[in-house]
Amino acid sequence: MDKIRKISFVSLMSLIFLIAASLTAFGTGYLPCPKREYYMAYLAGGVLILILSGLAVFIVRKNTAVNAICFMANSVALGLCIRSWYILRELENNLLTLFLVCIACIAYLWIFFGLCLIPAIKRHIKLFFWMWLLLSFIGYTVAVALTETTFLSTFGYYMLVVSSFIYAIVSHSDDKKQLMRALTLSTYTVVVVAIIVAVLIFAEDADLDIDFGGGTTADIPAVDTKKIKQLKEENDKFLNE
Repeated sequence: MDKIRKISFVSLMSLIFLIAASLTAFGTGYLPCPKREYYMAYLAGGVLILILSGLAVFIVRKNTAVNAICFMANSVALGLCIRSWYILRELENNLLTLFLVCIACIAYLWIFFGLCLIPAIKRHIKLFFWMWLLLSFIGYTVAVALTETTFLSTFGYYMLVVSSFIYAIVSHSDDKKQLMRALTLSTYTVVVVAIIVAVLIFAEDADLDIDFGGGTTADIPAVDTKKIKQLKEENDKFLNE
């Protein structure tokens, strides 16, 4: 399978995946349910879809239609995880912003592909892939630390999945069936997004002081040392009587 057709197919499927996730995240915002009480339900729904699609893609390995269905199901799972995070942090993105995030992710994909055309990089493409991931992570972390926008935060979640699509590009595929299989398996990086959101929920519920960037923080309540000392003195007085 030639590289231009491969990158074009991956780009198209990536855009479809991200748009479906964005429509899910945006559309679920209109469901008539108490927002703050339902963020766990959205996350649980996303995890359930990932489990069911994971079982299906493991049992039926070579069926392209099943792989395509699981591919789309995982995009819905990503959208539900994003909605859970939006509810948790009381954030919202309009459809245009989400679409721009999708375009930015496809641009990120094409920048990688463009750099791979350089002969020196082309000879060590898999090594460059891991270096690209590391540099992307560092760059994104710095950007989030310096800004607090839902655009960048959402881009970070999407970038996790798109990075795995890049791995599908550099991996060997003889035809579209094999490439579709590789793309479908790549979508299970949504599990990482689900774990991140779950950690944020735990931090919020446990009132821990954890900073994940993009304004996501939770505070530890201050310890009243004077009150503790007073209680200790009263307890010692009671025992001595």
